[in-house]
Amino acid sequence: MTASIVQGPAARRRVAVLAYTVRAREYARRVFRSVGYAPLVFVSLDELVELGPDASMLEMLLVGDAPAEDSLGRPVLQTVRQLIGQQVPLLHARLARDAAPSAPPTDVATASPRYFGDLCIAILSLLGAIGIDKAPLQLTWGDYTLDPARRIVAFDGRQVRLDPVAFDIALELFFRAGQLVNKRTLTLMLPPNEQGMERRRIENIGSVIKELRSSLRLRDLHGWRLETHPHLGYRLVQTENRSPEPSTTGTVIHWLSEQVFTPAV
Repeated sequence: MTASIVQGPAARRRVAVLAYTVRAREYARRVFRSVGYAPLVFVSLDELVELGPDASMLEMLLVGDAPAEDSLGRPVLQTVRQLIGQQVPLLHARLARDAAPSAPPTDVATASPRYFGDLCIAILSLLGAIGIDKAPLQLTWGDYTLDPARRIVAFDGRQVRLDPVAFDIALELFFRAGQLVNKRTLTLMLPPNEQGMERRRIENIGSVIKELRSSLRLRDLHGWRLETHPHLGYRLVQTENRSPEPSTTGTVIHWLSEQVFTPAV
């Protein structure tokens, strides 16, 4: 089935994602959904080609972790620009260190986000540059509100600031609430080839889980319980216990748990 952009006086312009890694695809899709878009998501240039002339009517296109050339030898960023024309804002997000080097600044905006909050900032900055102002994201599940840009989790009148690895693991567990998530899946959603302290944190996910359970009080105290299933993974479960008057401020997006990719074990 070929995607298309429905036109009309009340039609809403679409944004699109062309991502070459699972992490870039899932992160970009989540950010756009959080600011009110239902993005078209592509995994290859051929899928974007099928959009035809409608590609030039996109409001914005994000290319994630593009290689210099695709499997057919086509230069990815240059081909994308030809398909969408010069008027569509184009952002190349290089989440992976081995993604293609940036194209000339006049052709494409580039960003090198390492974590989810970094990608939020990059996307909101480009939207702001083209005249679409969006409030900073605050994602809410029950009593817990997560602020990706500041990496703060607020609940029961508290604010807990997390390091980037811990925050993205917490975010992944909330997005997959109710699902059993193994270490491999969590690792795939963290930066590859990380260095220093962050690398050590990624290699010791079990310790990070223990810290999150304690610092965020995910012990059935505020509506959520973080379970460890030995040799299988982790599950964040919603429970009956909730604070009587959860405290949140600003613009929030209320999420239900969503079914997302599950890599083969």
